[in-house]
Amino acid sequence: MKKTVIAPGQGVVESDELDEPQTSLAVATHRSDCVHVECNGLVYPEGDVREQTRELFGLVEKLLGEFDGTPNDLVMLRWYVESGEYTPATRGTVQEVQSAFVDRPHYPAGCVVTTPEIPVDGALLELDATATIPDDGWTVETIEE
Repeated sequence: MKKTVIAPGQGVVESDELDEPQTSLAVATHRSDCVHVECNGLVYPEGDVREQTRELFGLVEKLLGEFDGTPNDLVMLRWYVESGEYTPATRGTVQEVQSAFVDRPHYPAGCVVTTPEIPVDGALLELDATATIPDDGWTVETIEE
């Protein structure tokens, strides 16, 4: 199986022994019928929640495009939001921006985790995104409950 590592060692780590973080921006594993992509710790430390969300979705869209994918291939979104920033309106803003990138019925599973602080100055949100990009496109079935 092939693995593609995107931006290894990106960022800063405070360590006497290491010159770079021992993580990557994203990792893709190439499978027989799809590409599985994990993007973790994505931040955009400028602007308000709407701008940061838009920029993060734009980054995910670009990363998925490297493998002929789109945001419709997202299967999971985990948002970390600073406790002081999280309100129902914050979640609504994130959902509004998401609607410009992900078409119904391709809505990914998702959750919001509040945290005391995002460890990047200016960042109000942090995103983990998981996508599966099928070789032959999607057949989507919905269960309305």
